[in-house]
Amino acid sequence: MKAYIIANGEFPIKKSIINELKKANFIAVCDGAIKYLDKLKIMPNLIIGDLDSISKELKEKYKDKLIHIKEQMSNDLSKAFYHCLNLGFDEFVFLASTGKREDHTLANISLMIKYSKDCKNLTIKSDYGEFKFYETPCKIQSYKGEQISIFCFDKNIKFNSKNLKYPLKNISLPFLASATLNEAKSDIFYLNSNKKAKVLIYKAYKNTI
Repeated sequence: MKAYIIANGEFPIKKSIINELKKANFIAVCDGAIKYLDKLKIMPNLIIGDLDSISKELKEKYKDKLIHIKEQMSNDLSKAFYHCLNLGFDEFVFLASTGKREDHTLANISLMIKYSKDCKNLTIKSDYGEFKFYETPCKIQSYKGEQISIFCFDKNIKFNSKNLKYPLKNISLPFLASATLNEAKSDIFYLNSNKKAKVLIYKAYKNTI
């Protein structure tokens, strides 16, 4: 089952993402991010967090959807993710989890590493592109000219690729910039490694509206 989780970062305006959200079967909203859905007249299934950034008006309007979690050791995105996980969801799409504050963006992307171990599928989407985890060896759908960046958080993993403009040839990725700004040469590219590994891949969207 798939859940959409709306964080309080830069909310997307890309039409395809909004249309996707309107068709979602389950939407969990992090606290004050309800203001975005309220403007679009999209009804969430729940609003979760410490509820410190939601207006009194919206708190009253959506009082039947509120789940108040006081603890401050995790952020609202984590609260939403684990609540949905406990409800039985195993696929997730995060929206508005990047943008605005750079520290929140880095924290939310890094949390993907932790979250990906607990679920089947996890994607972060924005107006500009999407992050998604894959496990090597993998065959990845793409298109010729698609901008690709690859990240691995284990410097002992060595990668090879096929159908990328700048091929990876038995190299590790010790830095975040080690395999960024690459490009697909066809509608599929391949990654393999010296042992099974999780890789985080960013695909930039061709059109951002």
